[in-house]
Amino acid sequence: MSFIGRIFVILFALFFAYIAAGLAFALGMVAPDIGVMDYDPIERFFVFGIGFITTTIAVSIAIFPTLLLTGIAEALNLRSFLFYGVCGGLVGAMVYFGTDTTSIMENSTDITPIRFSLQLAAAAGIIGGIVYWLVAGRNAGRRKTYGRV
Repeated sequence: MSFIGRIFVILFALFFAYIAAGLAFALGMVAPDIGVMDYDPIERFFVFGIGFITTTIAVSIAIFPTLLLTGIAEALNLRSFLFYGVCGGLVGAMVYFGTDTTSIMENSTDITPIRFSLQLAAAAGIIGGIVYWLVAGRNAGRRKTYGRV
């Protein structure tokens, strides 16, 4: 695979990994209260709207560490799903400490505050890392064509 083709595969995989991590985070925020929520569509809109905004903020913070770890994995031919899961969890924890999503969500609706938000952010990062591994990480550095014309 050419270098340009591999870059497109990496960007495609990162896109899906961020979507998976964002969905995991949003569902993790709502899941404890899904049975007791009333069916007010405005409240649900606010929950998912704020979840979308916080996911967008988290992606903008996580893009540079993610690209750095992806570059390291490609250069060192690291293909282990464990590596990508651990790195995803570390990036998720870093994003948690970089943004305080609990204060944003606390006054937005009458849903109870998020408990275990650090674990939720790390779990979302792990899910994102494993999705990245499924799409692109399994073939990291496998088809290098150095010296060929």
